[in-house]
Amino acid sequence: MTDASVDEISPLIFITRNISTVADNRTVFQQKLSVWLILLSAGLERLAFYSLAGNLVLFLTSDNIHWTPIHSVTTSFIFLGTSYISAIVFAWISDGKLGRAKTIVTGFILYIIGYVFISLFSDDDKYKLYSTFCGTINSTTSITPEFFQEKCIPQILSTLVFTAIGVGAVQANMAVFGAEQIREQKATRKYFDKYYAVVNTGGLIAFGFIAYAQQNDSYFIGYIVPSALLIIAFLLFLIGYKFYIHVQPHDSVMSSFIPVLINAFQTWRKVRKTAQTLSANRRSSNSSLPLSNQIDISNQSSFTTSEQAWSFLDYAKMSNRGRYLDRVVDDIKSLRRIIVVFLLLIPYWLLYFQIETTFLVQGVHMKVMKIFRIDKNQHYMPVIWFSLGDQIIIIISIFFLNTFVYKRLESSGRSFSIKSRMIIGMVSATLAMCMAGTLEIFRQKTCDTLPTIQQNIGKTNYTAADMTIFYQFPQYLGIGLSEVFTSVASLEFAYLAAPHSAQSLIMSLRFCSAGLSSFFGSAYVGIFVQAKENLTFDNTECKARNQSELFYIYFFVLGGLQLVFILIILGCDEQFKILKVSKQRFNTRLFVTPNTRSSNT
Repeated sequence: MTDASVDEISPLIFITRNISTVADNRTVFQQKLSVWLILLSAGLERLAFYSLAGNLVLFLTSDNIHWTPIHSVTTSFIFLGTSYISAIVFAWISDGKLGRAKTIVTGFILYIIGYVFISLFSDDDKYKLYSTFCGTINSTTSITPEFFQEKCIPQILSTLVFTAIGVGAVQANMAVFGAEQIREQKATRKYFDKYYAVVNTGGLIAFGFIAYAQQNDSYFIGYIVPSALLIIAFLLFLIGYKFYIHVQPHDSVMSSFIPVLINAFQTWRKVRKTAQTLSANRRSSNSSLPLSNQIDISNQSSFTTSEQAWSFLDYAKMSNRGRYLDRVVDDIKSLRRIIVVFLLLIPYWLLYFQIETTFLVQGVHMKVMKIFRIDKNQHYMPVIWFSLGDQIIIIISIFFLNTFVYKRLESSGRSFSIKSRMIIGMVSATLAMCMAGTLEIFRQKTCDTLPTIQQNIGKTNYTAADMTIFYQFPQYLGIGLSEVFTSVASLEFAYLAAPHSAQSLIMSLRFCSAGLSSFFGSAYVGIFVQAKENLTFDNTECKARNQSELFYIYFFVLGGLQLVFILIILGCDEQFKILKVSKQRFNTRLFVTPNTRSSNT
């Protein structure tokens, strides 16, 4: 716990004079209304997202779709990866073309259209919608070993990808757009904590109530309700449109990157030629030159000496005979270490996404608690309910840290650095993987030593070990704590480290690292399956028929990978200060505030 993350020297120098400010003439009520409308919209949007992503694996393995667990996990990774990867495209669009508000509106429209079509695939043939798109339902379809041979995969996969693109447009800009509405930038961390609390409240409702309806009533109801809430989120965002501060799109770092790189190379070549000519002239006739030429050579020599301290991109600056404003080049230079940070976060996101994929597959093959409703019908507890522990831990921990820990540290002139929070979270995620792997060892032994049990979850029959699912709680607890520290700290770092011309871009790079981890996760599952050609695992089996040890090795490999990257991050920060954020960035004001008292958002 140190304040070094603020006070250390950083290349991220934010120069306000080069970026047009926006006058904030709103009343205090309008300022608060704009923020809360964004927060409510974000919360409902996340509710819809988690309602889809949370039970997606179980939906695809249900008797309606009847895909294999491994192919369902792969599809879930593709959906998550696309939603995060597409964020970087929409960050460029918002920063340099449409602006954040219009990009969010565009994303909501795509999002809603895709979500409605997903609902049509989940109608259980009650309204004859599924059969219209995919043909007759056949729950006894044989298990296929090939991913692209799964039933209705072109329609379902393309719809999920289309929806994920809309998700990317919204999530790349929503958090930053809300932060832009705050006049007091000292409240930035409080805003992001509120944002994270609202987002996880949406997840809490999705996992607590929507998932129950999906598993025990109908996936159609479980997707139609979030579709309606997503439309409400869109309307709430539109209601506050006239109260928002709209920062106009300007020169985007992404658009300028390649031209700056080319110009830097061109200027570098000219400088090299000048230096070579100067050296040749000096050797041939240094003493015989007139006084005026000696002065010129002296000036060129001084220029050559000073340029030795430049980085390669500095050659593109106008002050160094390049074509681009110094601010544009400095913004691009600042991306280097930020990109490194988010690349190093990829293993963490891979661990985090196990909550929505392999943890569910492991859970449905354990003894799930039965629930009896008023109508005396027997239902099973939704497996995704264990993710509620993740959401509850996040909300309680954020409240506790802000109310007691952070407040006490700030009163003593200290702070909990971004690096410290990231490392604590990564260690917690590593321990969660170790616990999941250990549990899998005991689960498989139980499959061998005790009679298996049959249970119907989400209208799908599973063969499970006679071992309570509550043994999974510690691994969910570990991931929840990791999110409180690593995920929140990365969100804060993405905003504070970003130059103003690339705020959405940097935020999307954070999402992009998560998206890459999803695609790596999909590839990892593919390698895992190919490790043994006849490796099979169906819902009707308690464990794989052969090479069952690969299923717990899967978790241990992930934990070991994260441990290695913890050491890499510590080494890179020690050597290159990649996690340092300039104190000057904290004090920056994005808006001109005319003689009114600031609101405490």
